[in-house]
Amino acid sequence: MRRYNQRDSFELNETPADDATVSLAFPEGGWEAWKCLLGSSLLMFGSFGFEAAVGTIQDYISTHQLSDYSVRDVGWITAIFVFLTLFLGVQVGPLFDRYGPPLSVLGGVSSAILSTVSIAALSHWFYRRRAFMSGVCMGGSSAGGAIIPLMLRTLFPKYGWAWSIRVISFMALGCDLLGIMLVKGRLPSGNQSRATIDIHAFKSPRLCFLAISVFSFEFIIFGCISLLPTYVRYAGLSTDVQFYSLTVLNSMGFLGRILPGLAADLLGRFNILLILVVMTLLIMAAVWLPFGSRDEATLYAVVAIFGFGSGGWLSLAPVCAGQLCKTEEYGRFYGTVYCVAAFGVLLTVPVGGELLQATTPQILIGFYSAVLLTGFICLTVSRWALLNWDWRWKVKV
Repeated sequence: MRRYNQRDSFELNETPADDATVSLAFPEGGWEAWKCLLGSSLLMFGSFGFEAAVGTIQDYISTHQLSDYSVRDVGWITAIFVFLTLFLGVQVGPLFDRYGPPLSVLGGVSSAILSTVSIAALSHWFYRRRAFMSGVCMGGSSAGGAIIPLMLRTLFPKYGWAWSIRVISFMALGCDLLGIMLVKGRLPSGNQSRATIDIHAFKSPRLCFLAISVFSFEFIIFGCISLLPTYVRYAGLSTDVQFYSLTVLNSMGFLGRILPGLAADLLGRFNILLILVVMTLLIMAAVWLPFGSRDEATLYAVVAIFGFGSGGWLSLAPVCAGQLCKTEEYGRFYGTVYCVAAFGVLLTVPVGGELLQATTPQILIGFYSAVLLTGFICLTVSRWALLNWDWRWKVKV
């Protein structure tokens, strides 16, 4: 990516002046770095991993304890749960910048703290390979999202609601305790900034349009994750598909978090993210919308491709945000972007649930395709702004 002078960069958060010099200051590996990566993945397994499987919970309570309520009303439960995870990251980001990863011990029960610390801690150890390592870390959530629905498929009929959730909780607790012991910061803490949202950053169109893009990505991803089992039920497909479809989505999401990250470090983070968005948009609009609810094979195919593409969005969007600030302020910028995205998560399940119940599964996918198109446009503009409105196809950015 072309280097910019001070006038061209953020007022408070310039991109590092020399990638080669900066990368030498980061270990890019070693025993401590790999321990941090493993610990971050384990923390993601129990936090975002449960959220990636929350569609199973959403549909279960919709057809059991809360069967008298609409899908929209039940959707507020899962919406608020995921919303708090992202929105509280606004508070966790500056605290991480100031005190470092040990903060996770104080609030291990909070998914917001666990997930934010998991991602932000890696920025202490990796620079050149940050996109790939963030993808590996996020792969922990995909693993959780793939395994937990299969566990619940067996647990719900045998043990009912209460003990099924307890079993998942004990498993998450074990992963969290081990992860807390492994995650360790490297850079000095003590950043005295008390801002939870960097208002100055929103003066730049780079971050503004990226924030809107991430809003749309989170709106679609968690809408599909939360409503996919319910979508399957309304489409008239078998009960097994409700569980297996989430496993397929998250299994492919695991690859989508890792492989695009590897490519992004070589070809540019924004570039690969744009490619993934275009690929997923085409599949949603051309295949899932008209044919996705017709048979199980087609649904599995489109869900697999969607899972791969959306997995890349989740792992690359935070890294793209990291390109817009100094490393020591990454936690605060991460929190700022995901403060905006949190409201997408809050709205998507109630809105999508109402749309699904009032219309058809096809209308829901059409709506999500339109939202993704908006995200694609904003991401393109963000890349354009990052190049100082001098669009170039081949530049690594």
